[in-house]
Order: sequence, then structure tokens, then C-alpha cells
Amino acid sequence: MPRTRLSIALYLVLVFASGILVGVVSNRLYATSTASASSSPRNMSEFRKRYLDGMRTRVGASEPQIEAITKQLDETKQKYDDLAAMEQPLHDKIQEDHIQAIKSLLSPQQNVAYDNWRAERARAKAAQQPQKK
Repeated sequence: MPRTRLSIALYLVLVFASGILVGVVSNRLYATSTASASSSPRNMSEFRKRYLDGMRTRVGASEPQIEAITKQLDETKQKYDDLAAMEQPLHDKIQEDHIQAIKSLLSPQQNVAYDNWRAERARAKAAQQPQKK
């Protein structure tokens, strides 16, 4: 039975469409599986858990060693927290100098708009940050 041009065209469209569909689905599946497998920790407690799991499984640390490592992690975190607390006044001073320099360039009406804009940004930033426990 001879095939018409229309049926041949239909078969070609179906073959190419199914190839595109398979390609899209497989790409989506690959992208999802690789992204979830290599995702970075979202917070410090997740980082600590992964770090200690790695020390157990990859390095072979014993439970007494894990306890000592945990203590060392706590001490290191405290040192970083102390450093951040010491740097905070300098950071705040630089930020305030920046704000004053910007305000000196603006008109009084622009200063009001600038203050409102900064307040909006501060509220948006506070809404995005997770609540600390």
C-alpha cells in the first residue's frame, strides 16, 4: 500500500516530536538528580551534620574523636562570632559614612525618598531572613 506524502510527513513529525520529548524529559531528570545530589548546606547545623558524617564515614573518626571534633567546631565558631562582633562597629561606621555621603548629594525631597527606599529595603531584608531561635 503506497504511502502518501501526508502520512510520511506525519510519521516524520511524530518521530521528531517523540525525540524532542524524550530529550526534554531526560534532561530534566538529569538536572534534577545532579542538583539535589550536590546541593550545598543551607545553614550551619546542616553543614555541621554533613561535616561530622563525613568525618565518620570518609575519615573513619571514632565517637570520642567526633566529640573532640564537635568541641573544636564549637570553639572555632565562637572565635568567628567574636571576630564578627569586633568588626561590626567598623562595618556600621563605613555604612553610616556611605549613607551620609549619598545624602549630601541629594536634594531634600530626594533625601526623604531615599530614607523611605532604604526603609523598604530593610523591611524586605528582614522578611527574607529566617527567624533566629
